[in-house]
Amino acid sequence: MATRRDYYEVLGVARGASEADIKKAFRGLARRLHPDVNADDPAANERFREVAEAYEVLSSDESRALYDRYGHAGLGGRAATSERPAGATNLGDLFSMLFGDEAFGGGGSRSGAMAGADAGAEVQITLAEAAFGVRRDIEIEIVAPCDHCGASGAEPPSQPDRCGTCGGSGSVQQVQRTMLGQMVRTGPCPTCAGRGVLIEDPCKVCRGAGRRPERRSLGVTIPAGVDHGQRVRITGQGHAGQNGGPPGDLYVQILVEEDARFRREGTDLVTAVDLTMTQAALGATVTVPTLDGDAELDFRAGTQPGEVRVLRGRGVPALRGGRRGNLRILVNVVVPRNLSGDQKKLVERLDQSLAERNFREESEGFLGRFRRARDGG
Repeated sequence: MATRRDYYEVLGVARGASEADIKKAFRGLARRLHPDVNADDPAANERFREVAEAYEVLSSDESRALYDRYGHAGLGGRAATSERPAGATNLGDLFSMLFGDEAFGGGGSRSGAMAGADAGAEVQITLAEAAFGVRRDIEIEIVAPCDHCGASGAEPPSQPDRCGTCGGSGSVQQVQRTMLGQMVRTGPCPTCAGRGVLIEDPCKVCRGAGRRPERRSLGVTIPAGVDHGQRVRITGQGHAGQNGGPPGDLYVQILVEEDARFRREGTDLVTAVDLTMTQAALGATVTVPTLDGDAELDFRAGTQPGEVRVLRGRGVPALRGGRRGNLRILVNVVVPRNLSGDQKKLVERLDQSLAERNFREESEGFLGRFRRARDGG
């Protein structure tokens, strides 16, 4: 009898590999070595059996612990569980768990029920509505359960009959014996097309589908602090499911209109205020915009262009937590473009006065520092 290879070597993983690493390695090898993919390569079949056996042992905490401690002898001829001998694993269930029922040619749902698809919509709001929250009514087009037949698909008063082929499950299984043991494949029932029921008299409104298009009005609550491009999820308001499956969800995308007064930066807002040269020089009280309404703000004499004032708690609330950001106010000093003759003379006199004073003060200070540096003082 050939010596068994180390299971970790078979899967190509380290002995300390995580459960996720082991599953990932098995997925790749199983897809590549599956008998349906390598029908003409007996070596691939044997390799596939070896990979399946290795995964069966290493995917179970109990059997992996025994194998790590005692090797193959510790399993006592068993695979993943003490109830099943090696090679007798139901690989159909294994692949269904890892890859879904549609793996390697299967398909369909065991119950015939299918969840409905998600629906989408858009709503446009102002910056203030985004900051403080708002409730809006929207119109959406969805696939809804048919009211005429109660979503059964059968014209009242008739009712659907349970499919005799699949027993109402919507799926059938085929069992094949291979060198690897029994392979179980699940697919949609060919008689009822996976629905689990047969309809002799289809509904005249939905034509037997059990669903039909519907235009619906829905109230949507938009939370405070939402930002442009974010989505609000409304559970169960999407398209109706099939054969008793649950409905999908509705995702409402938020479009926030631009506000000429503010620029949003996270939970902070940025705005600008214009001061004249005299207001900046002498100081002034100016009205500035906020989301809560206009506010009066005092600017001290000698305010410089580019200065930033901060009003704390006047920004946008955080979407989670509710704490509001700040409003940053950028000072812009407006320089007049067209001055009259008298205005020019006044500005020139002011400029001359300021220049003489500033030059004298700054020059004396500079020369004094220069002399001290030169004299070593």
